[in-house]
Amino acid sequence: MVTDRIDERRPRRRVRDRYQSTRIYYAAGRPPSFLAKWTSRIALFAAVAALVTAVLHRLHLLPTPVALTIAYIVIFCAGLSLLMAFVAGLDIWVTGRLGAARVFCGAIVALGLLAIPAGVWAMSFKWPPINDVSTDLAEPPEFTEAKDERAADANPTEYPGDEFAALQREHYPDLKSLILPRSTEEGYELVLQALAKLKLKTTLEVPPEDEQDAPGFIELADQSPVLGLVDDIVIRVLGEDGASRVDIRSASRYGSNDFGRNAAHVRAILKEVASRFEASVPDVDKETKAAVEKKNKLKAEKGRGQASKADRKRPNLSRSDIRRAPERKASQPGSAGGQGRGKSRGQFDE
Repeated sequence: MVTDRIDERRPRRRVRDRYQSTRIYYAAGRPPSFLAKWTSRIALFAAVAALVTAVLHRLHLLPTPVALTIAYIVIFCAGLSLLMAFVAGLDIWVTGRLGAARVFCGAIVALGLLAIPAGVWAMSFKWPPINDVSTDLAEPPEFTEAKDERAADANPTEYPGDEFAALQREHYPDLKSLILPRSTEEGYELVLQALAKLKLKTTLEVPPEDEQDAPGFIELADQSPVLGLVDDIVIRVLGEDGASRVDIRSASRYGSNDFGRNAAHVRAILKEVASRFEASVPDVDKETKAAVEKKNKLKAEKGRGQASKADRKRPNLSRSDIRRAPERKASQPGSAGGQGRGKSRGQFDE
């Protein structure tokens, strides 16, 4: 009897307990861990810092060196948040703690932030590692205004040398000087018209002097539409054998790789200058054709004259007076026709 009571007090093990997971829930129901909390906090802080930095730099309220430093901090925070999300995720998987949503959101934000520098790094292999291009590699145009605008930690204004020239010849062989069959002053004006068409504002304009054979210089700065990175551009218009030669140089203020942006500046300006020149040249074929047509027209008018058959008007046969005129003339008494007919009748009667 005693043994039966003892057996009744013992809990019977269910069959389904045998197949239950061996996972240990020693922290279920507890608040999120330290790593889970700070994973989402650090990731959101990095995202807000990146957005604010980009906006302030685009509005020229934040210097580029400071913006680059903040960008490095943002990348570091995103990497740290991703590492903390991995460790916190393992802790939640083993212990069953709360905070899975925090870890998931932090990991997604961190991956999005790290995708930007990763994409930039991958794109850098597509372009040559240069930040300065020129149409004249032997004697590139020199910057004047950019020397005062660039900070001490920016890229130097001097042309890097033969290394950049070799890379440019290999990757940008189409960047060459533009020769215009115009005087230096006319070529200079064409360049100004092209820049106005492209809506580029100049910072320095030095017109050419034909008496001293001094070339004309134009400087301007252009910035990228998203991040506001500045590129300095100088244009030189030099007289050469009765024509004018246009050389363009574009260089980035910061960074070792411009991702082809400076070459795009040079191509756009050269194309617009060439278009302005073609628009200013009269179309010889159209003028010749118009002169020939005018000459043929005058010749045709002179050949017909005022009394030509083509200018005479045909009579309108539908008018009644024109059709009845012969009958009236024949019926008039005393006319030659009437007398003749009367005489012939008298002779016949006789």
